[in-house]
Amino acid sequence: MTAPPEHLRHVVALRPLRGRRAAVVVCAADPADYEARRDELYALDAELVVERDPGQLSALLGRPSVTVTDRWLDVALHAEHLPPEEAIKEVTWLEMRCLECPQSGVDMKQASWLVDPA
Repeated sequence: MTAPPEHLRHVVALRPLRGRRAAVVVCAADPADYEARRDELYALDAELVVERDPGQLSALLGRPSVTVTDRWLDVALHAEHLPPEEAIKEVTWLEMRCLECPQSGVDMKQASWLVDPA
C-alpha cells in the first residue's frame, strides 16, 4: 500500500473542490458500492472522485485505494479497502468538527449517534 501524502492540493483535477467540498477518492476498477452512495456523499458536501483506470491518482495513492480528504484537501483517511459506510462516517465527522476547539475529535469520533448500529 502506498503511503498517502499529507494533502492533495497539488492534484489539478481536485483543485475545484478546495475550500468547497470534502473529497472521497476511489481508485478501483469497480467502484459500484461508492457510486451507489454518491448522492449521500453529495448531501454531506463531499464529492466522489472515481479513477477506474490507473492514472495520476492511482500513482499517487495506490490501487486499489480509498482516500477521504477534508474541504482543504488534507488527507484524513486512506486505506486499500474501505467500506463506503466508513468513508461516509469520516466525512460526517470532518464536516461537524471545529478546528478551533481543543476537544475537537476527542469524543466526537466515538459518538454513539454517529456510529452505525448495524
